[in-house]
Amino acid sequence: MRIRPLEARDRQRIQEIVSAVGNFNQADIKIAMELIDDVISKNGSSDYTVYVSQDDKDVVQAYVCFGQTPLTDHTYDFYWMAIDPQHQRCGLGLKLFQYVEAQVRERGGKLLMCETSSMESYERVVRLYERLGYQPVARIKNFYRLGDDKLIYMKELS
Repeated sequence: MRIRPLEARDRQRIQEIVSAVGNFNQADIKIAMELIDDVISKNGSSDYTVYVSQDDKDVVQAYVCFGQTPLTDHTYDFYWMAIDPQHQRCGLGLKLFQYVEAQVRERGGKLLMCETSSMESYERVVRLYERLGYQPVARIKNFYRLGDDKLIYMKELS
C-alpha cells in the first residue's frame, strides 16, 4: 500500500468508491465530490487535503479528506474516509487514520475532530474512532434526520 496526494486522474475512481461504500446517500456523494473537485481545481490552495491509498498495481483503494478548522490555531477536522468494499476489514482504515494524524501533527495540529452518524451502519466507524483513542464529546439528537444523531469525537495529538 502506498499513500500519496490526490491527483486529478483519481476523481473517477474516488466517485466509484464513495458510491460503492453503501453508507452514503446521493447528497453525501455530491458533497464528497465537491470537496474532491475543490482540491483538484485549487491545485494546492484548497482548505482541504486529500490523500489516496493505492495498491501495488496503482489502483486507488481508498481516500481521506481533512483540513484545518476555520478560525482555529491548531484544530483539524477529519472530513471523509471511504474505502473500496473489496479492501475493507484489512486494516486500511487504521493505517489511513494514523497517516492523517501524523500529517496533522507535522502541520502543528494539536486536536483532531471527527463526526459521524449514529445509525447502525456507521457502528464500524465509531469502533474505529474508539480504538484509535478518540473520545466522544457530543451527541446532537436528530441532527441529520429523525433518529439519526450526529456523534462528535476528538483526540488530542501530542
